[in-house]
Amino acid sequence: RLPEGAPVGRLLVIGGGEDRIDDRDILRRFLELSGGPRARVRFITGATNDPKGAELAYGTAMTQLGAQDVQFLHMAETADASKPDVLAELRQADGVFITGGDQARLMNKLWSTPAMQALHAAVRERGICLAGTSAGAAAMSRAMIAQGPAVIVPQKDVVSLDLGLNFLPQAMVDQHFSQRRRLSRLLSALALRPDLLGIGVDEDTALLVEIGRSVEVIGRSSVTIVDGTEMQSNLRQVQPRDRLELVGVNLHVLPTGQRYRHPWALRGDLQAAGAEPPAALRSVVARLLEPPPILLV
Repeated sequence: RLPEGAPVGRLLVIGGGEDRIDDRDILRRFLELSGGPRARVRFITGATNDPKGAELAYGTAMTQLGAQDVQFLHMAETADASKPDVLAELRQADGVFITGGDQARLMNKLWSTPAMQALHAAVRERGICLAGTSAGAAAMSRAMIAQGPAVIVPQKDVVSLDLGLNFLPQAMVDQHFSQRRRLSRLLSALALRPDLLGIGVDEDTALLVEIGRSVEVIGRSSVTIVDGTEMQSNLRQVQPRDRLELVGVNLHVLPTGQRYRHPWALRGDLQAAGAEPPAALRSVVARLLEPPPILLV
């Protein structure tokens, strides 16, 4: 758990395809978590090859939600992640939203930069809301799914892993999960890193992590959590592209509206609102709520 009185950072891990036209429930929640209409909201578009298109779509949606201070940090190249004006915007932001695109492209620009350090400091020291959708969601984890096809059954070496932003040190994230049938892809990744939780987030759905406090599913669909802690596999005995045997995998599906507090939260701690997690979920919830490590760049 977080020390008493510490800022509570919030991570909004979005599966992509969030509604930007009609109800805009996830974007609305992001604005609320950032502080409301007057919040200083900054979008990072470094993952996309169409930053102006992203600016138009999200700028329009946020304006219609009443946001008054929205700016876009396009970060066309790695050098942009060290520019004083970019760092100043991140250091004063109340909410930061990382758009979709290609997570490898994003991390090529952000990894081990002052901008990445500024994001960690903003979450840890000021308790901002950091949101990421699609590629931005994949980059939330330390071990990041960089690429790989949606295979029908788990296979060896069909998924490439890389380093992400490390806001979820105990998990790896996959997005567009049910819509693109990525369960076998996530299992293939977990065969490489069975020490981690696999988080599959459906489209127009988000996992809200209030660090050290609670997890909640919001949006239209579900979040799938795969726990490979007790998994046994034949990964070392088979060849690349061979089918994998995975035994002892635990799978949980949490529909929208589910919210669980930290399993060791005090019952009177209103800041950790939510139901007590079932026994089978306690360690999972505790691991998801683990604070990110202090980042030194």
